[in-house]
Amino acid sequence: MKVFKRNAVILTVIVFVCAAVYLNWAYSRSKEAAADTKNPAGSVQEPSGLYYEGEVVSVSDYFSVVRLDRQQARDAAISQINEAIETMSMSQEALDNTMAQLMNISQLSLNEAEIESMIKAKGFADCVVFLKDDTVFVAVASPEGGLTETSVAQIADIITQETSASLDQIRIVEVK
Repeated sequence: MKVFKRNAVILTVIVFVCAAVYLNWAYSRSKEAAADTKNPAGSVQEPSGLYYEGEVVSVSDYFSVVRLDRQQARDAAISQINEAIETMSMSQEALDNTMAQLMNISQLSLNEAEIESMIKAKGFADCVVFLKDDTVFVAVASPEGGLTETSVAQIADIITQETSASLDQIRIVEVK
């Protein structure tokens, strides 16, 4: 019975990770299609001067790259945890702790995706959310005229409703 539960948890985590990867892929494809329709052949679009690991990237690319990096880091962590489970003989307590770590990683991914979707639903072009320990980091694409107090309050309200974070634990960064 314990083996069945363990396998069920592992399978559930794998399904969540696959769903996150698929949604990320689908989202990046829809952004590319939207960019192709906004910038028809022959027109010139100037890049914004955003630097990411030594490269100049546009604002829309910045969010895609950050999401991809976040997902790759989580995939690597999950892979390492799964390898540890398979190669080591663990006590039931250690196995339970490892499964709790896997569930925590998948829950963080889902919470970040939900918060990002809700922020976009409020009319923001794009954003990326990182849930870490007791702090929530949000990078938001700067609307015309920049973020207003109302915009920041909307984002903070979404985060406080979806997490247990207080206002002093929320960090909002405007990406121009």
